[in-house]
Amino acid sequence: MSDKPSPGQKHGGNIAILSRSNCAQLFFVYAGGLGMIEGMGPMAFLQKSGISDRNVAFVRDPNTYYFEHGVSEELPDLDAVLDWHQRHIAANPHVTEVYCIGNSFGGWSALFFGYMLAVRRVWALAPAGTWGRDLLRDLMAEPNGVTQYDLYYSNQEPKDVRFAEALCDAPGLTLHRRDAFGHMMIRGLLQSGELPRLMPRFLPVSA
Repeated sequence: MSDKPSPGQKHGGNIAILSRSNCAQLFFVYAGGLGMIEGMGPMAFLQKSGISDRNVAFVRDPNTYYFEHGVSEELPDLDAVLDWHQRHIAANPHVTEVYCIGNSFGGWSALFFGYMLAVRRVWALAPAGTWGRDLLRDLMAEPNGVTQYDLYYSNQEPKDVRFAEALCDAPGLTLHRRDAFGHMMIRGLLQSGELPRLMPRFLPVSA
């Protein structure tokens, strides 16, 4: 597998993949409701978060509807999108650590797919969505036995507080409440220098 300097677009641009054959880590990154990572393009986010040298798959729901309508004709619903995640992991046998990160609606996505895939760690930044909150509360009540979840939210946003605190009893979940940043948690954590420090160190592929 050769390295690619920029994400290759798939499924109408709703999935973008960056492959690194020398890295044993894979990050699924989920966009927010406008299909963006708080206004940043994929490469800008990669560089600012410090994971531009890792395997990355950007995933967005063009309908912002919990993937009920999928992301493309080939992946028409939530089950198909979940199956794609599993196939992508299986197609990269050099990967030994899988992570999920997302903001706003993408924060919900990171929690859901992170739970279903039993990834190592999830960073959910100001996750949002009433229906998704209730689904996760019921789903995550039963631990998957692997995943650790870090949920960041601001007390400036009542909806985000309700979402976060509805999940407070979920096994493996840690709430990180902030007095600033509002709903723009990624930008806040980047400005404070926190976000790059949260990311695990580069793990090379074993010889």
